[in-house]
Amino acid sequence: MTEDQARQVLLLQSREADAPSALWAAEDGRWATREAVAAVGDDARPEAFVVARAAAAMTRLLPRDAAGRHWVSRRGWHPGWVGLALLLGGLAGLAADQLGPPQRVNLLAPAVWAVVAWNVVVYAGLLLPLPRLGLRDALARWGLGRDDGPAALWAHHAGPLHAARAALVLHAGAAALALGLVAGLYVRGLVLDYRAGWQSTFLDAQGVQRALQWLLAPARWATGIALPDVAPLRVGPGGDAVASAAPWIHLYAATLVIFVLLPRSLLVLRAAWQATRQARCFPLPLDTPYFEALHPLMRPGLPRVLPLLWMADRSDLTLLGTPVGALEQPLTLLRSDEGDELQLRPVPPGLAEVAVQAAAPRGWWAALWGRPADDVLPRLREQVAAVLLVSSPGAPRPEWLAALGRPVVALVDGPSAEPPALPLHARDDGWLAEGRLLHALALALDDDPRMTRLTAAWTARQRERLDAGVAELADTLARIACAREAVADVGRLASGRAEAEAARHELGRALEAELAEHGARLAALFGLPAAAQHPAPSQLDASAVPAAALRKRVDEGRSALVAGLLGGALTGLKADVLSGGLTMGTGAVVGALVGALGAAGAARGLNVVRGTDRNFVTWDEEVLAPVTAGLLARYVVLAYGLAPEVARERLLPALAAQQGTLATLWRTRSKRFANAGEAEPLAAALRQPLAQALVQAIGGPRL
Repeated sequence: MTEDQARQVLLLQSREADAPSALWAAEDGRWATREAVAAVGDDARPEAFVVARAAAAMTRLLPRDAAGRHWVSRRGWHPGWVGLALLLGGLAGLAADQLGPPQRVNLLAPAVWAVVAWNVVVYAGLLLPLPRLGLRDALARWGLGRDDGPAALWAHHAGPLHAARAALVLHAGAAALALGLVAGLYVRGLVLDYRAGWQSTFLDAQGVQRALQWLLAPARWATGIALPDVAPLRVGPGGDAVASAAPWIHLYAATLVIFVLLPRSLLVLRAAWQATRQARCFPLPLDTPYFEALHPLMRPGLPRVLPLLWMADRSDLTLLGTPVGALEQPLTLLRSDEGDELQLRPVPPGLAEVAVQAAAPRGWWAALWGRPADDVLPRLREQVAAVLLVSSPGAPRPEWLAALGRPVVALVDGPSAEPPALPLHARDDGWLAEGRLLHALALALDDDPRMTRLTAAWTARQRERLDAGVAELADTLARIACAREAVADVGRLASGRAEAEAARHELGRALEAELAEHGARLAALFGLPAAAQHPAPSQLDASAVPAAALRKRVDEGRSALVAGLLGGALTGLKADVLSGGLTMGTGAVVGALVGALGAAGAARGLNVVRGTDRNFVTWDEEVLAPVTAGLLARYVVLAYGLAPEVARERLLPALAAQQGTLATLWRTRSKRFANAGEAEPLAAALRQPLAQALVQAIGGPRL
């Protein structure tokens, strides 16, 4: 992958290390994986998959992550730095004219020898396993960042790339310095008359001659210039050099070219090649746990199928929602979105006999004509990752199982088992049985990345099923709570009790039908036979619930009669008082008529406002509370295999915690007979408290 692609990959890795967060969630990661597999195919190389996954993830991550956008766009390198190093090195070489006194070349102490000596030390440090001074490493880390997140990952992985770039800058500067020195010698030699000489307190002419003969040997060989005699060039105290410096300038320039300019130029080319190669093919190791856990494509040598040897003498078992039966062929129990498979494999025929023979003492001659069947155990060891054993309490294990050398997860066919064995049937201990099994397999397989993804796939499936079940429960409860049954109008003089009872009976029949349909829908949701809906808690028996509540309208005729009598009496009394008894009761009659009309109108208006323009029956909180408990208990029984009494026991504290929320929802229902459309918002409000109650009842975080 390229450098830019590696930066995207490491940014995604840092964000997934912090997931779930507002920037990146587990579902985002699964989406990016699916997009990458669709883009590169099932047989792509790991590098292609990682790059495609990061590219897809950036379309979601970068719009949310301002810091990530800034980090991806930032660069710790610019090609102009090489040009700057060349410029500064050349200027420094041109300015280094301290060759002794003005216009004189000191044969023993020019700047040339200092530059050559420094470069020889550098070459020794590059070629020999000597302790490094750390300058290049410090420059390589410069600009990488020290904080957590993508910068820390980049600093860990991009060290070789930045080391190559730092070497490129340093070698380019050193080569330019040597070139500047050579150019300075010749440019000044064209316009100035340089003289050569030497001075020394400890060396004589013979010693200086031998030293220069040795030091300038490569230059003499390259230029063909003979080394002049240095004895006449000795300068006494206060004296001036008189010999021409031209041959010495040629020799020193050749020395710089041989020892500095050429090696440094080669090192520049080498560093540029390394930096370019690593930028185009970034050395990011993909055999780490993070990358291997992304998808089976990241583990070309690791098969996608995780095989388990299935050992059971029963044929009526169901694991992870899949009937196992009499296993004769490999059976896949679970698949992940990344392509992993959890597979059961039957025991090969004749394994017990082979194992017994292998356990018996054998002579040395057995190796000469041993039977091919003796290789069953080694072959089986290569074919399975673990053993899933179903046994009775206290039953001994086969002798060959220890010789197989694979981890064993035991399921005891009984109500309980001593850890690490698991009970086959007990599902009321706070763990879902399948969840406990997957957890035990993950521990036995040392957190195999395939097992991790399979467990995540199972958890996501459980969440989806829980969400679907909660939606079904909420919709059913909302329809029951919003059900209304009209009471027939029998006139003002009849009591209407028979009609109310008839309406209650019809509402009860509707409840029975709703409960039966709800059970059928749950059975279909969980893939169970229709008969599975019948073993349900007694709370769901519609005949056992209290009677429906009667909502009566205000009787307009009766209100008019009562108000008319009272109004007429008062009006007649007032008229008689004012007229001295001359109205002869006319005032009372008129007042009664006026009062009756007013009361009838007020009663009708109240009925219209309340929505009780007719009598009806509905379920109140006294009925809805046990129905809610019964529906939840039925769900737990069908979905998780708990016994009805255990389900009710576990739901009691969970429902108590949601009692206030549910009671508020029941009380705030519409009081009208015509309540079309009320069930939908009520169902939406019911989902959260019902889900919380279920999660608490079935074990919460272990789901």
